[in-house]
Amino acid sequence: MDVPVSNFDDFQTKLAQLQGKSVIFGFLLYDSRPSQQVVDRFAQEQAVWIGELAFGAGINFFFPFKSEGSDFQNPSVEIMRLFGLGPGRLPGIILFSPPQADGKIRQDHFVYLPLEEQDFNDPSVFEPIFIDLFELIRTGIEQTATSYEALLYIKNEVRKLRRRKTQRGFAAYIRKGAHIVLVEFPKALSESFAEGLGKALGERIAGY
Repeated sequence: MDVPVSNFDDFQTKLAQLQGKSVIFGFLLYDSRPSQQVVDRFAQEQAVWIGELAFGAGINFFFPFKSEGSDFQNPSVEIMRLFGLGPGRLPGIILFSPPQADGKIRQDHFVYLPLEEQDFNDPSVFEPIFIDLFELIRTGIEQTATSYEALLYIKNEVRKLRRRKTQRGFAAYIRKGAHIVLVEFPKALSESFAEGLGKALGERIAGY
């Protein structure tokens, strides 16, 4: 299902509430620079459709959302930092494993797929990309037993799609260039930041 979040604290709270309810999680990430306003508009206007795709794939999918009366502060840069990624890779979609029992994020269990801002202007471009991607996620979950295996399946399938000669959907998109990056086991991570998130999530899971 779709999980709109208004800030990083909102993300922490909702992630803790969803513990054990999703094999993998996803997050549409972008920041506030002018060139990415088109992505923000997409997230606000296509929330229902995103939720339908996420529900069909069997995952919980986060995205920044400006709800009325909320203290909105886009958490995307903080999420990127959590996984050892910089804002230069935005916008994109990150797929990651559920938190561990103590609330800590598994920083080595994720796949990041950078996107291109201009593609969000044209439904004929972004619709097949998102439809194919969520179908790939659904298949990965159905054919594997763990979150790590599902992420590994998705990573390997994307590599296979790069070699296919097709002009349609997600496969055609990732063949346009090297802007799709699959990230595993990042070397440089902010341990203190991860520990802080883990403590906060642990408290929320425990009900404090």
